[in-house]
Amino acid sequence: MRKIIISLIFVFCTTLTFSQDRRNQKIEPIGDFFEVTIYYADGSIMQHGFLTKDDKLHGSWESYYANGNRKAVAFYDYGDKVGTWYYWFMDKKTMVVYNRNKIVKVEELSIE
Repeated sequence: MRKIIISLIFVFCTTLTFSQDRRNQKIEPIGDFFEVTIYYADGSIMQHGFLTKDDKLHGSWESYYANGNRKAVAFYDYGDKVGTWYYWFMDKKTMVVYNRNKIVKVEELSIE
């Protein structure tokens, strides 16, 4: 189970890292944050979330597969992983609970 979670986290982070092509991004200032939307080449949304002015992820982040299906919903508190995250992969949905970057709970859920 832990290997699956680590693999999913790796995929999520790799997608964020390698998707930094400025032509496929929309960044808008919203108060003290930046709303970031990253797009696939076809214009569909790859990721959406918020950054602080010092480039820390904050609030909810959502990732999508190229076909539009949801890949992950994650929550950050000024760069720290917090709350309940959900990952979708093929016919599986995984719930991971974080408390300040530490995994508290992992559970496989049925697809609704």
